[in-house]
Amino acid sequence: MLRIAISCGEGFSSGFLAKHLEEEVLSQKMQDAVSFIRIPYYDLAKRQNEVDIAMIMPHIEWKLKCTKYDFHIPLYVIPYKAMLRPALQDYIEDAQDILKLAHGCGGRFCFPGEERTAFVNRICSYRAMMAREEKQENAK
Repeated sequence: MLRIAISCGEGFSSGFLAKHLEEEVLSQKMQDAVSFIRIPYYDLAKRQNEVDIAMIMPHIEWKLKCTKYDFHIPLYVIPYKAMLRPALQDYIEDAQDILKLAHGCGGRFCFPGEERTAFVNRICSYRAMMAREEKQENAK
């Protein structure tokens, strides 16, 4: 099972997103495959053993840059625009792909070309965006 934490400063916005995604998990009967929980950022370091990856809300990205915590799980900052339409499959795909990029290491990870989260324009998973771009390229 893939265990994903959604994290923000105090846990309010991450709570709404985690609840929405967990409701989608239940409606799609995927509770044996994935789970989403809200963990406020200030608790994340001590609770990181509860999850495989933490997806961080973009408004606290700055906290990752000056963190004093040692993380052994991957941390991924959710792009702003991807939060406009929080589709379950997009979050699952991004989590799976970041875990592959991390190769068992912890700390912050991002997809190639997405080092500056504020400038990421996609509203779907990175995998879906790359597949769409490849399809468009092959159609030329």
